[in-house]
Amino acid sequence: GGHFTPAQDRRAKLEAGARAIHEHEQMLANAMVNGTGNLPGLADIPGVSLIGGADNARREGVVSLTMKGRKSEEIVAYLNERGVRTHTRKADHYSVNVLSPLGLADCVRVSFSHYNTEAEVAQFLSAMNEYAEGPAP
Repeated sequence: GGHFTPAQDRRAKLEAGARAIHEHEQMLANAMVNGTGNLPGLADIPGVSLIGGADNARREGVVSLTMKGRKSEEIVAYLNERGVRTHTRKADHYSVNVLSPLGLADCVRVSFSHYNTEAEVAQFLSAMNEYAEGPAP
């Protein structure tokens, strides 16, 4: 936190660091949902449905999505082949309480943290937009 405050107090440094991490992760979430540079975000990709909606101020470190007519496993495989690590989240004991009420058996989970960059979000969005433009499997 010392990079984000002139304070010398340890608690003040920790709080400043935590605020900076939160702000950075919110910027990443916003870029992922709304786009960055000239890349459309998930909210603008045809067929993409965001779990929790596009305008979700409580989003923390993860964006989960489905895509109409596309299987989560296929999306994840496509992204992973392009160097974007994602996962399929299934309605198992970890996430059944979220997915089952939505009538979903699975979704794509994209996680991010303070060490990720906007360039990595752009790489993800580029791959997602390419996938969406391709023929349905």
